[in-house]
Amino acid sequence: MKLRILTVGKPANPHYQALCAEYLSRIGHYASVEHHWIKAERILQQPPEEICRREGERMLEQVAANDYCVALDSRGKGMDSPVFAQFLQRQMMAGGRNLVFCIGGAHGLGAPLLERADQRLSLSAMTYAHELALTVFLEQLYRGFTILRHEKYHK
Repeated sequence: MKLRILTVGKPANPHYQALCAEYLSRIGHYASVEHHWIKAERILQQPPEEICRREGERMLEQVAANDYCVALDSRGKGMDSPVFAQFLQRQMMAGGRNLVFCIGGAHGLGAPLLERADQRLSLSAMTYAHELALTVFLEQLYRGFTILRHEKYHK
């Protein structure tokens, strides 16, 4: 199983970029992981629905028909860290399908991508800046692997 993370827009803040790179490196010790940046739409004079639709179309081009697609969405299912670790384990045990996580841009994810998603996952009921959401998600992904390996990171 390969993990792929699709994110709309690159973080402008170098601190977020450094944290994301650090967590991607750590995750790479446990699983094959790829991170792809999807070009963000220019926000000027476009309705949010159109922005989400266009970004979502570009994101869907990166999702294969047999991928297990998880959309990070504030209206999705919330999980604590141990439950998320069990989710990861079930996906790894199922085999064959790549696990793709999709993180939207400033306006979230469009309807076509949300409809394609096999599951919606919420990091919190609160709304995060998308670059912060990516950082939090990568930390939780790393934490999930350490839980499965019974390592000291998760307390």
